[in-house]
Amino acid sequence: MKMKKFTEILGISMLVVLLSAGSVFAFGTEITISDENASGGNSWHNSVDEDQEVEVGMNRSQEWDMEGFFLDGNNNLSMVGGYDFVNGLSNLASGDVFIDVDGDAIFGAINGIGGNRVVEGANNYDYVLDMDFDNFTYDVYELTDETTSITSKVWRNQGSNPWRYNDGGNLIAENVGFGYQAGLTDAETGFRGDLAEDKGATYGYLAGTGLGSHYAVTGLDLDFLASDVPVEFVAHFTMQCGNDNLMGRGNLAAVTHRGSGGSAESPEPATMFLLGAGLVGLAAFRKRFVKKA
Repeated sequence: MKMKKFTEILGISMLVVLLSAGSVFAFGTEITISDENASGGNSWHNSVDEDQEVEVGMNRSQEWDMEGFFLDGNNNLSMVGGYDFVNGLSNLASGDVFIDVDGDAIFGAINGIGGNRVVEGANNYDYVLDMDFDNFTYDVYELTDETTSITSKVWRNQGSNPWRYNDGGNLIAENVGFGYQAGLTDAETGFRGDLAEDKGATYGYLAGTGLGSHYAVTGLDLDFLASDVPVEFVAHFTMQCGNDNLMGRGNLAAVTHRGSGGSAESPEPATMFLLGAGLVGLAAFRKRFVKKA
């Protein structure tokens, strides 16, 4: 009888651990940084906390809000926002994901000529994930001197450039699949936005209606950047108008080469969390069971 009770309690405890781990490590570690675009000393526009922040003078509603970049233990990049990456909004579409690896990407408070213009270069970014949101795939290009990109539509959002890759560069990988989640809640993402009162009381408008006002692009594989030394990178994404510039900075661990090549992967945080919690639970319940016996 006591053994049966012990088994039931152990099963319930492990279920609780599994459920809680899903929200804690859903996307990995947040790596969001400030987009460095502020006006008149208003720190709200220059916050490291990208959630509830957009570019100067832009639409502050939830459906235009980019919220965070994440990196997991397998070098997978994810991004979360109130913006619908797949369908866009008001005929303004998603952009591509740009990566800088030598620390010279250009972003911040930059005004310029409006319109989605094709220009030379890509603000010193080194790679691009050319996103296909219709088929949930992307191509990876190394950007070169021959690369052209497309700028953000609004003249005052030129610090959000580039919006999209246009042409040029070296193809590294093609038709790589990625994941997409829609209808996510505040509790599932850790960001605010699925209830009107989240922002309405502060900014005087409805931030969203009902539940599920967050979207997530997941599983953007950055293994192509891995090398025998640690790699620090900066990631960038925006929508067609440049309403919100999402920036992130992360580190990829050095690859440890073995006899036949390959790498030694570190256990994911979620795995270690589950293992540790399970062992603690086992020890606690075993002690309790032995004591009663």
